[in-house]
Amino acid sequence: MPRSTALVRALARSSAAASCLVGLLVLVGWALDVMVLKSMGAALPAMRPSAALGLMLGGVALGLRLPATPHRIQHRLGTALALATALLGAASLVDGVITGGNGGLDAVFLRLFGEDVSASPGSMPSPLTGLCLMLLGPALALVDRGHPQRLSWSDALVVLALMAALTGLNGFLLGPLVTPVAAPFFQERSMGLHTTCVLMLLAMGTLCARPELGLMARLTRDTLGGFVARRLVPVMLLGPPVLGLTLVLIHLIGGLSHDAKLPLFATVVAAGGVTLVLLAARALDVLDTERMRATAALEASEERFRTFLDTAPDPMVVVDATGRVRFANAEAERVFGYRREALLAREVELLVPEGLHGPSAPGEGPERATGGRLVVGQRQDGTSVPLEVRLSPMKGEDDATRIAILRDVTERRDLEKLREEYVGLISHDLRNPLNTINLRAHLLQRALHERKLEREGIMAQAIIHNVEWMSTMIEELLEGSRLESGRVNLRREARDLGRFLEEVLERDVPPDARDRFRLHRVDPLPPVPMDAARLERVVTNLLTNALKYSPKETPVDVRLSAAHDQAVVSVTNQGAGLSPRDAARLFDKYYRTEDGRSADGKGLGLGLYISRLIVEAHGGHIWVESEPDRGVTFFFSVPLEAPAAPTAPAPLRQRAG
Repeated sequence: MPRSTALVRALARSSAAASCLVGLLVLVGWALDVMVLKSMGAALPAMRPSAALGLMLGGVALGLRLPATPHRIQHRLGTALALATALLGAASLVDGVITGGNGGLDAVFLRLFGEDVSASPGSMPSPLTGLCLMLLGPALALVDRGHPQRLSWSDALVVLALMAALTGLNGFLLGPLVTPVAAPFFQERSMGLHTTCVLMLLAMGTLCARPELGLMARLTRDTLGGFVARRLVPVMLLGPPVLGLTLVLIHLIGGLSHDAKLPLFATVVAAGGVTLVLLAARALDVLDTERMRATAALEASEERFRTFLDTAPDPMVVVDATGRVRFANAEAERVFGYRREALLAREVELLVPEGLHGPSAPGEGPERATGGRLVVGQRQDGTSVPLEVRLSPMKGEDDATRIAILRDVTERRDLEKLREEYVGLISHDLRNPLNTINLRAHLLQRALHERKLEREGIMAQAIIHNVEWMSTMIEELLEGSRLESGRVNLRREARDLGRFLEEVLERDVPPDARDRFRLHRVDPLPPVPMDAARLERVVTNLLTNALKYSPKETPVDVRLSAAHDQAVVSVTNQGAGLSPRDAARLFDKYYRTEDGRSADGKGLGLGLYISRLIVEAHGGHIWVESEPDRGVTFFFSVPLEAPAAPTAPAPLRQRAG
């Protein structure tokens, strides 16, 4: 809560308490015939009992209005007391006009307190007191409505009441300036000092009841208008009464002649007007200084931002919602050959003909594992350059402005070609000899078995096992390379994912471990488009890991559910769990945990990495959730419908790492 709002709420509570307390003390003064309680001073006009009762009702009504969401009974009681305040004020006003203040409620109170009704309680009642109560009653009733139109009516009534009370206060204090007689001017002012002060306080409390709405919101708001109003409004309201009080004190000690009153008043008013102008000028100067400081800070921030963009190693352009370039860095000048002045306000298609949101470059996978999209850029000389596009929204912009990072991937293209040649070398020069070794080893094993040479047969079996291990590693390298290159065409077909999981459990899990798996189907799902052969590799990898890294005889739960238009498969084991460091890097290439290296030293650390590539190629996501000593749960998701155009997968949850 802002400090000004907290102060306003405190003022509202204090106003309600002060109105109730003063009204109660005045009624007690009338009941006990204590003059100091009636008038708060021997030489001051007394407050009428009806006015004291009105202040009490208004204070209680204001207190009931202060909660933002009052209880129904509290709301109704507050409304009733506010309307009673208005009726009491109207009755006092009519009584003062018709009977001169010697009848009505005041007469009832005087009889109740044992006073002589015919005797004047001090002076003629002021019509301003009844008018203030009559205006404040409806204003209090409208405070908690919350509707802007009703709050504006409430503010208007409060302002009228405040002006009426201020009129009484100024008349009380400034009377000596126009009264030729020096002695009895206090008694001639029928609205008492404490009456007008408490009425003004009650009016201010009514305005402060809802500081975030209506007129008071303009004063508490951290804007130029609120800043100036908070400094000038109190001076405007309290300046004349303070001036009047000063002149009254000078008048009472005989230091002010009647002829000097008005000239002195006019001089002080002129000086006060100049003071107000100077205060306003000072407030505006303070605001202007803050504005210039904020502007300088903003310009420095923009300069740092531009310097950061200019020194970035990749071409970067800022593109607005209409697709026009608003900024280009030095690297963009170097790569595309244009001067940045020639790029400003030009369409981004000048650099990327198919646009930043257009289709990917022909023959390229759309969204790569790095998160960028491959497109073809065009230099000023007409030559092409392969680019990887990354788009990031600018925070604080409301017009869809984006920062586009256009990375030149020419060197990466060359490296990919080298990698493809390397993969071809592996495929041709390693797989063929291994196939020959595998064939000859099987023939050797058969011959040794026929000759009953068991020891030599075991050695031949070791050769076959190691050849199969090397073939598996080569296949993993080939599959990972194909998936990384983005040139894999998935053979999607609609399959019942639940039935597919049952078949994988039946086919790929060893019979002696099959009883440990429990398949749960949470939701019935429609057929899911998928490449069954590759997705089987993912599921088998997760099931094998669950068996390898969980204690024997402990169950492994496999669940199938749906979330956000995607099918979600989870595999939960009761193993030792993963550390946060392992969970963050588990799907990285060649990464193996300490337990993985000790349990099976033959793996390359590509199983989960390839699983991630396969799932992301489907448009899904894979992640892990684990805590040390609380087991591990692997999740992967695939879309329930094949995407119309390849897009980057929107993860259901942030993947670890």
